[in-house]
Amino acid sequence: MALPLAVGSCDVEYDPIVIYPDVTLENSGLTNVQTISIYQNDAYAVTLTRTEGLSRAAEFDIVLDQGILDEYNELNGASYTMMPTSGYTIGVSEIVFPEKSKTASFTVQFKPEELIRTAGSIEAAQNYAIPIVCIPRTTVNSSEQYLNTIVRITFDTPKVTVEAPMAPQALTFISGVPVSRKLELTGTSNFTTLDISGLTFAATQEMVDEYNAAQQTDYELLPASAYSIDQGTFDSEALSFLFNITVDASTLDPDFVYLLPLKVLSNEYTVVQDAIYYVKVSVQEIQVTLENTDRYEAATTLTHTIELDLGLNGALDADFPVEFIYDPSLIATYNQEKGKEYKTFDASRISVENTTMEAGRMKATATVSVDMTDIGFDTGDEYVLPFALDKSKLPQGYIMQTDDVVYVRLKRTFYGTWSNRTNDNYVTGTSGWTKNNYMRATTLVSDTKVNGQAYPYKNCYYSWSTGYHWYVGEELYNGDAKKRVVHVFSKVTSGYTESQQVSQTMNNNSYFDMETGTVYFDFQYYWNDDDKAKDNKQTIHCYLQSPLTPDEF
Repeated sequence: MALPLAVGSCDVEYDPIVIYPDVTLENSGLTNVQTISIYQNDAYAVTLTRTEGLSRAAEFDIVLDQGILDEYNELNGASYTMMPTSGYTIGVSEIVFPEKSKTASFTVQFKPEELIRTAGSIEAAQNYAIPIVCIPRTTVNSSEQYLNTIVRITFDTPKVTVEAPMAPQALTFISGVPVSRKLELTGTSNFTTLDISGLTFAATQEMVDEYNAAQQTDYELLPASAYSIDQGTFDSEALSFLFNITVDASTLDPDFVYLLPLKVLSNEYTVVQDAIYYVKVSVQEIQVTLENTDRYEAATTLTHTIELDLGLNGALDADFPVEFIYDPSLIATYNQEKGKEYKTFDASRISVENTTMEAGRMKATATVSVDMTDIGFDTGDEYVLPFALDKSKLPQGYIMQTDDVVYVRLKRTFYGTWSNRTNDNYVTGTSGWTKNNYMRATTLVSDTKVNGQAYPYKNCYYSWSTGYHWYVGEELYNGDAKKRVVHVFSKVTSGYTESQQVSQTMNNNSYFDMETGTVYFDFQYYWNDDDKAKDNKQTIHCYLQSPLTPDEF
């Protein structure tokens, strides 16, 4: 593994050995190189760097010098010995800097496994060192006439680290339906020569007993016939390994919950596994669930989309259709139960795109499109749209866990929050328009007056905290049929009536995008006559995020 380092590995980076052929030569001292004890070959590049004399070539002889090692031991109280030649190879005896080249390299090929065998132990092998001397073939302008470095190896044991979640992986199977589920067990190593076959797995009754005692559960050990683990793969570049676990528990007794505890073992490597990899397995009858069966949605776009989600408790081995029908006949009973008077939405404006629960999957989503064109905002009208699941299409033996009808309460409204940051991250300088203030519709009687006077505009809105008012006009914005001009005024602006305030708005580029349901504010105005005399303009530049969550209506 050749690297552009002084002497190093893929884990450690060292300062380069620097040679100044026309200035000075500096000795690099002792360099520690870390490697793995079981490596049979490990290559390291010694790179020499020069900063002067680039106009000409330079040549150096590479030799070993016991005297350099003896001197180091004496000065540092060390006891390093010459590394046996059986433990390494230096393939060259000289090194050349070509003209204009800043660097030159040579390779040392270490044999870690052989060094440990020769020394008798890792500790003894770490006492070996190579004293390398680079001698210039021509005289250099330097107090030092050669460069030396001592290379010493340290060893780390081969180690694998298992990545296991603290909580069990939960799998549910349908009784009698042979659909397998797959999981992955992953980990890393600190060396490149991992033999994946050297890793094995333990899953014992004792491990289940320990889990039950700690968690106050009564799980059974998952039988070996219900799962398999493949041979695994190892990526030597990423230093990562992967095992695929396949589980099929469809034939097991549904009266029990099963646990598969997996612990990685090895006779060759050190295994680090902080948590046992647990898989919790249950077997049930077919259970069908509809999500969010009674909910509120606010429509701001021309086409409002509703998602109808059906879930299973386990995967099946065959497809089945998931179909919903818009059934307005259910509205009267719903209104009676809720004490409400929700209106019926025109069925011709509703399109249901049904779907299929595919084999092996546990969730399917049907999509509803509701045409909101020409439906007024905040008229006080609220609709309920019942979507009944066609249960005749469900698999035999199913159990319905929820209501089989999804009721969507729908309202056309602008009520929402605005953000004082636009998409280009512009931030308004007006403190009144801050993030998480509120826009509120004027459909309530108490909200339909300004200074005792009725609003002159239909469906007018105001900010909850500062009194800025706005309404969507009938004019097209820039001729776009899907956008309408937004007019803005404010009851806190002194000296003007509402109609005058609208006309006082300057540089107005505010508009409502009916396709996306977003209201963009971009305008200026004078706060009062004094500000107008000084030409002191207030600037608003933000957008409305609507609607809020149902709880905030």
